[in-house]
Amino acid sequence: MRRLSLVLAPVALCLAAPALADPNLPAIDTIAEAFVGDTTPGLGVLVLQEGEVLHIAGYGFANIDDETPVTPDSIFDLASVSKQMTALAARMQIEEGLYDEDTPVSDLLPAFADIDSPRPITVGDLIHHLSGLTDYLSWDDYGADTTNDDVVNWLTEQPLDHDPGTRFDYSNSGYLTLGSVVAAADKADSLHDVLQTRVWDVAGMNDTALPAPIDPDRRVTGYDGTGGDFSESMDPNIVEGDGNVFSTLTDLAAYEAAFWDGSLLDDSASLYINGAYDNGSPIADDSDEGYAYGWSVTKGEADYAPPTGSWMGTSTLYSRNLTTGVTVILLANGEAADLWEVQGDIEAAVAE
Repeated sequence: MRRLSLVLAPVALCLAAPALADPNLPAIDTIAEAFVGDTTPGLGVLVLQEGEVLHIAGYGFANIDDETPVTPDSIFDLASVSKQMTALAARMQIEEGLYDEDTPVSDLLPAFADIDSPRPITVGDLIHHLSGLTDYLSWDDYGADTTNDDVVNWLTEQPLDHDPGTRFDYSNSGYLTLGSVVAAADKADSLHDVLQTRVWDVAGMNDTALPAPIDPDRRVTGYDGTGGDFSESMDPNIVEGDGNVFSTLTDLAAYEAAFWDGSLLDDSASLYINGAYDNGSPIADDSDEGYAYGWSVTKGEADYAPPTGSWMGTSTLYSRNLTTGVTVILLANGEAADLWEVQGDIEAAVAE
């Protein structure tokens, strides 16, 4: 374990748009600088209003030993925040008529034809975490070289945890399978190829890749630890759909802009429509949140879509306030980092 005690000045990026020559809010610097060093050595912060950058900066270290600073071009593992990109590609295919939510998964992945289930598992079950598929991380033979095909074939041989459509059960297995569905529907070799063509090229995201970073030299080192005592923590693998998208703040700014200008979908509101159980009741998890296309959905004074991610050496939060249009994206290279309080403080600072 290495003790880290630091307060670094933010490393910001000057964007080309004249109105955003210096997208920096000093109040957010103060919040981020106070957070870094306890549960994460580094933090990337991106704040936007209806797709326009208000603040973009890196804080702390991407690598402690080399004292490499986090910058807007540092590459982070998005962990489960990757799921909303998988679901976005599925939504695009649905709107093109390649399939719909009621389409049996077996129509696209024949291995599912013989699964023991009271009704076929559908694409919608995968999108909304209703499939009942067991957790593939419980597979004793799962390892760094395990592929999507390996996992899909294993899943079809396992008993379901529950009947599809009857219970919300957050499922990495479901989204890995959805990644394979998306690739099969486009007759692509991988989900990466689909996202590259449909999303990253369209949005101008030059440094985003799956399932490994496009430039390993710019990848942040992952850590675990609290109180400034950090040890390296990384567990690479090659499966697609439920995680493993690597990206930067700069690319995610382009991603948000592409949502707001209609480059990716004519109407992004379809991404935030809550799913439903077979009995017609809307999905509600343990926190009474719904789940749409890779986004948790919460209703209140403001409506939010706030997916989060956590994996070995990484914590991520991507919060869209659907009422105000403010998006807060936080990328940390500490797996113990709790980003919710930071998100709330940042959004309050923007509102002042």
